[in-house]
Amino acid sequence: MTLLASFTHPVADSQRAFRRILKAMSEPGVMVSLPQLPAWGKVSQAATAVMMTLVDRETPIWLDSTLSSDVLLSNLRFHTGAPVTPEPDAPFALLHAKSDTALDQFSPGDNAAPEKSTTVIIEVPALSGGLTLRLSGPGLMEPRAIAPQLPESVLSYLRERPHRFPQGIDLIFTCGENMMALPRTTDVEVC
Repeated sequence: MTLLASFTHPVADSQRAFRRILKAMSEPGVMVSLPQLPAWGKVSQAATAVMMTLVDRETPIWLDSTLSSDVLLSNLRFHTGAPVTPEPDAPFALLHAKSDTALDQFSPGDNAAPEKSTTVIIEVPALSGGLTLRLSGPGLMEPRAIAPQLPESVLSYLRERPHRFPQGIDLIFTCGENMMALPRTTDVEVC
């Protein structure tokens, strides 16, 4: 078992990370940097910080097989206590951009319990240089254009958006020490 360091200043760093994640979720498409952490296995520093901040003993996480490793599993269990589940309807899921996992298998919640939806963290090659997406909706004073390098399966999901608010999944894209988010409330036009 290889254990890696967690936040240098656990309380202050987790609070800082939480505020940055909240900023990204409330301002769709804004790129934020998260506190530096050693990456756990094949995941980025940002994905590591998101997991350190948002998952715990009461929030199971589903892991894509391309990212799952002994280093990730041992650090996830040690630092967060989060149970890893084989069920895709977990509160959190971690995917790699090259994964063939379809986003529609994750829980969109329902009208009575929308909070039971899945937040999907996707490791992407870059948060720029991809197909342009035009965002509008809550948290945006005017439309915003972003261009993360997303796989076709994610672009297809964003085009179709099979669920409407309050149902749906929240997306977090991570790369290096940066992340951006597309909450379920965001209208996305793939250009």
